[in-house]
Amino acid sequence: MDETKTCINCQRDLIQRKGAWICETCNTQIDAVYEEIIESVESDEYLFIECPGATLYEPGTNSVIGGVKFINEDDPFMGYRIIGEPVYAPTHTKRRRIKREALGKIRRCQGCQDYTIRMRRPEGPDFFIPSHKHPGRTKLKPVTPRSTP
Repeated sequence: MDETKTCINCQRDLIQRKGAWICETCNTQIDAVYEEIIESVESDEYLFIECPGATLYEPGTNSVIGGVKFINEDDPFMGYRIIGEPVYAPTHTKRRRIKREALGKIRRCQGCQDYTIRMRRPEGPDFFIPSHKHPGRTKLKPVTPRSTP
């Protein structure tokens, strides 16, 4: 599969160098700083996962009423289904960079994971848990889910 991409500035073909698409014309001086950034994007230690979104549960039960339902809760590689419409946290990011050894444990971005847990708490989604980092805070901001990323 020969895939060519063009530069948005000069409309010339991009080259792929260590997983990143670069225009040689616009980036004439790729020094050690750029090389280090390109190497750290994807390596043997890290990889990217796609976030499917958050999961909304019926209060007090384990039944999914909206968002992502994993086919097997113990094995995220078996896939998932969308119940109703996709639900995304306000701070959703489509792709997340994780360590390779955490591949079977992390399924979604940090925002959607926090949102899933926050909506599942028996105290309610806006229940405040005191924090030593913010001693003056007395309540959480209410959140509303997004249905498109």
